[in-house]
Amino acid sequence: MKIAVINQPLANRGDEAAHKAFIRAMSKAFPEYQIDVIFLCEEQELIDSIRVEVKNVSYINIPRVRGFGRFEKIGFLFDNFSFSYLNPSLRKFHNFLKEYDRVVCAPGGMCMGGFTNWNHIWQLDVARRLKKPVFYWGRSIGPFTEESFKKKLFKKYSIRLLKYFSYISLRDKVSVDIARQFGVNADEVVDSAFLDVPVAKIPESILKDIDGSEYVVFVPNSLAWHPRYKEIPQEKIDEFYLRIIKLLETKFADKKIVMLPQTYKSVINDYEYFLKLKEMSGNKNIIVIDENQNSDIQQEIIKKSCLVIGARYHSVVFAINNEIPFISLSYEHKMKGLLEVLDMTDRMVEIQDIFDGNTSEFEKALDKVEHLVSGKLEKLSASQARESVQNGFERFAGKIKKVQDKVKAYEKYR
Repeated sequence: MKIAVINQPLANRGDEAAHKAFIRAMSKAFPEYQIDVIFLCEEQELIDSIRVEVKNVSYINIPRVRGFGRFEKIGFLFDNFSFSYLNPSLRKFHNFLKEYDRVVCAPGGMCMGGFTNWNHIWQLDVARRLKKPVFYWGRSIGPFTEESFKKKLFKKYSIRLLKYFSYISLRDKVSVDIARQFGVNADEVVDSAFLDVPVAKIPESILKDIDGSEYVVFVPNSLAWHPRYKEIPQEKIDEFYLRIIKLLETKFADKKIVMLPQTYKSVINDYEYFLKLKEMSGNKNIIVIDENQNSDIQQEIIKKSCLVIGARYHSVVFAINNEIPFISLSYEHKMKGLLEVLDMTDRMVEIQDIFDGNTSEFEKALDKVEHLVSGKLEKLSASQARESVQNGFERFAGKIKKVQDKVKAYEKYR
């Protein structure tokens, strides 16, 4: 039995953590089978940065041939993919996938709905056209819109895929509700990073910067990359984070502020943005961790903090996973959905609508942050999150196992 894992996101420490935990769990659940993580035209350095060294897992990268994105979109435009295979990269991916018995979509972000990621659904549609059982694990989907022909087309093919999947699990309530609107029943789980609690050693250079001080972890998000916020002046978003830094200066005068970049080697550069905020704030107690520290080290840094304030989804996941008090600055439904599942919405400040010119909503959000920061920072439990994802993974593995048993029986009969 050969299992292909496709659509693994890169250049994001949160997705890296979800990948590592998921692959370790897959290796244990299916020790007799070959598991290949297949990438289509990605940078080898990024692949190597998330690699998990286990005996039955391999990483395969299909080399890039220019223009493959256009070939994918044309295939969807006419619902005829013969043209796509004129591109050598896409043809090779198709031929590769023929050799696998099961196809699993790796855990990650909202590539189906919130973002029109054509490569994401193209890879999945190859599996559909090859009539492979597809298992969609631990993602978020939506919202889907019809504001343009392109978005209408993307929604149409996304729904077709959702209805095709042999099994689908989604990592928040909002995504599950969206799937239900399309007549698709999805298993509700939480993020795959909860499958594992890594242990790592914090580098000496970072320990030297912290210098034995207590610290708060703060993870802003420029939001400049996000379609919802593209019309919002960056200065307004910066102001919100600078006000939080000023609040932390007041409430935690004796503590340092550690910023952890979640993206790396990407056009969405957290590290550069954090340096900019540090300079604008004039706060010399801010430590911006370099972007080369992997997700295991980031979780170790969070494990030793007294509070996490995060406008990145996985900064909140890391806090919960390591049972550290947190405040979630929820910019997207996936963050709200996670906290609804875990009954932790009291630790959430919604920021989706505070930058639209409504000063009162902007100030209310800051007031809530101050209220939460001023409250008792109690240690929380990750048991519900871990139980939820573990039970979900067992259901997911059970679905794959049922199909495996059928294949074994067929091969024995033959």
